[in-house]
Amino acid sequence: MMPAAIPIDSGRDPRPSLNRPMTDAAKRRAWGLFLLGISLQLGCRRADEVRETEVAVSRVAVDEMSQSPVVLLEDKAHTVSLPIWIGVLEAQAIAMEIEGVAPPRPLTHDLMKNVLDHLGVQLRRVLISELRGTTYYARIYLSSRGKEIEIDSRPSDAIALAVRYRKPIFVADELLQSQQGRVASLGGAATLSVAGITVQGVSPELAEVFSVPAGRGVVVAEVARGAGDVLRRGDVILEINGEEVQGVVDFQERIAAVAGEAELAVKRGDATLHLAFNPVGVADR
Repeated sequence: MMPAAIPIDSGRDPRPSLNRPMTDAAKRRAWGLFLLGISLQLGCRRADEVRETEVAVSRVAVDEMSQSPVVLLEDKAHTVSLPIWIGVLEAQAIAMEIEGVAPPRPLTHDLMKNVLDHLGVQLRRVLISELRGTTYYARIYLSSRGKEIEIDSRPSDAIALAVRYRKPIFVADELLQSQQGRVASLGGAATLSVAGITVQGVSPELAEVFSVPAGRGVVVAEVARGAGDVLRRGDVILEINGEEVQGVVDFQERIAAVAGEAELAVKRGDATLHLAFNPVGVADR
């Protein structure tokens, strides 16, 4: 017996055809799915992106508590600093390059730069990317023959290479946000970036240099461009609105309490000046 014939509607083949034109509704659905896929991809990329801030090496010092070297990274606006504890040799490598001291023979990071230069590899930038426990991690971004290369690194090595190449150093914003308004005890005197200026406490050594009592006032170490020209590096801020300043924490609290303009008693050289200062921004109110 012959098998029953498959019913055919008006002679048309019921199987789908790849050549059959899409209806308008199908086109709209396909286009919607395409846009949704693109949006999801872009969203994932944005979620993976690390927001960064360019910083510079403010100084290399010694933590008076642990007696360990510390490199202090500071944003260009001088509003926040990130201290990273590093090894003695790495601190020496960074400090010598910043101060323009050439070693008699290439140090490790000088050798690394010479090798990369010889191979035609360029260093683009470095990023202090994350903090795991108590350890900072960094990334070095290189390029060679049109290919981008990303290398895992210790922050100290990344910084030592960046200063040799004169290339930018970046820090993930979340690391800087955790440091805003904090005080770092470096080189025998605490430092703080606040209100557009970087100040440090008056250690016994600085007190002798500036002829002021130890522990009284703060020394202006850096002044941001946007902070105006009222204060200068080397000024010693003794009073705010007639009240004595007792170190950087006291300075921060008094500046944060100022609404508008403050009168500062400042020792500049042998003279004591009374200056009107308008804070341009406080790191941690």
